[in-house]
Amino acid sequence: MFKRVTIIGLGLIGGSLALAIKEKKLAKEVRGVSRRKSTIGFAAKNKIVDFATLDIEEGARDSDLLIIATPVLKIPAMAKAAAPFLKKGAIITDAGSTKARVSKDIKKAGLKGMNFIGSHPIAGSEKSGIRSADKDIFKGAKCVMTRTKDTEPGAFNKLKKFWTKLGMRVIEMSPDSHDKRLSKISHLPHALSVSLVNSVGKNDLKLAAKGFRDTTRIASGEPELWKDIFLTNKDNLIKDIKRVKKELSRIEAVLRKNDEKGLLRLLAKAKTVRDSL
Repeated sequence: MFKRVTIIGLGLIGGSLALAIKEKKLAKEVRGVSRRKSTIGFAAKNKIVDFATLDIEEGARDSDLLIIATPVLKIPAMAKAAAPFLKKGAIITDAGSTKARVSKDIKKAGLKGMNFIGSHPIAGSEKSGIRSADKDIFKGAKCVMTRTKDTEPGAFNKLKKFWTKLGMRVIEMSPDSHDKRLSKISHLPHALSVSLVNSVGKNDLKLAAKGFRDTTRIASGEPELWKDIFLTNKDNLIKDIKRVKKELSRIEAVLRKNDEKGLLRLLAKAKTVRDSL
């Protein structure tokens, strides 16, 4: 589909993308750009990419698809730095977990002759780094693609085909809609997981079993990555935190009243919804 694909950010998602693209033969060449020498060395040695470099100009030169898989706040700057060296008419996309802020900042950057389309492959895990890269994590997973009034239809359709060929189910929506919905089902759970871990003492952790481990697994996510996600979707996340506080208050209220029926209703409602997933 592409002559040369460049991936900036060779962590879990970036490294996994490189492996999957090579396996599916979706590009003649896959290049990787990272800020760490150790990552570049590992990627080259293990043939995760065809060419690895610390230099954006060298990595992006003549690429017709650029995928930016860095923390969200770095995406616009990476796109602006790489754009002058890309092939004219190239597609630029990202793998960020928030879309509205990125879309606005990219538009402000004025990347002439380029087609930016926001993407969010929802396929990560609590693991991080290129050593955790897995070519199969995209199979059967969802990928959100965002449209704006500036989106070029031909580029959008080509990128949609690309994600589909990686085995993903593409869902289309606006950047704002994406951020509102992801706040509830991704960003809020992470905030809750972090809060739960931070509220437990070291002595208590000695008794932690499967329930606690399952509930707090995502708190092991990369802190820098999640810092950017929270900051770029803070308005939606604050609203959702308020909703959860109300739900906790309901549990607190029935406990204070020793209201068995009320407590049972809350527990049963949650079980019904969770079992439907």
